Amino acid sequence: MAGLRERKKQATRLAIRDAAMRLFDEHGFTATTIDQIAVAAEVSRATVLNYFATKEDIVFGDAPAAMDALREALGAGDATIAAFRAWLLALVELGGWIEPELVLQQRLAEEAPTVAARRLALHQDLARVIADALIQEFGFDRRIPATLAAASLTAAMEVVEQAAAENGGTLAQAEVERLLGDAVRFAEAGMAAMQQR
Repeated sequence: MAGLRERKKQATRLAIRDAAMRLFDEHGFTATTIDQIAVAAEVSRATVLNYFATKEDIVFGDAPAAMDALREALGAGDATIAAFRAWLLALVELGGWIEPELVLQQRLAEEAPTVAARRLALHQDLARVIADALIQEFGFDRRIPATLAAASLTAAMEVVEQAAAENGGTLAQAEVERLLGDAVRFAEAGMAAMQQR
């Protein structure tokens, strides 16, 4: 029974998010109300708010779950930068990062300051998670290079997202791997240079 209940919850969550993103695309983020989303998803307003506390949460969907997965991957004891790269490539393969919807997310961030603020907060959280793992790996005395390396990896994600947005929300796996590979080499070289000081 728990499996069926979980599938129904996931289907409801997906219906709400799909309806909301369609409305955001058609009418804009600010003009779309929670009540309109509820009607389009054929659920109550309370149900929408049970699944998503804010409209911004809807825009970024499963980002918190992806962040939890990253924390778990980085806590496994592997090299942080390699674990980050593997996590991100796994997201790409699952279609959970570089996707046509990315263009809409970026457009909404340009239109609505609250969406832009949420996007920035997600990227800052990502950088903090990576920096914390690098500090754990290399020691507290390496917190500045760890923070710089984390910032460079986060910036690389933004570069990949922008390149994908300019390409209609898609980017070839090889291009994603090339861009991330460059960022990883940059971050690794920076950490190595700082360790030699």
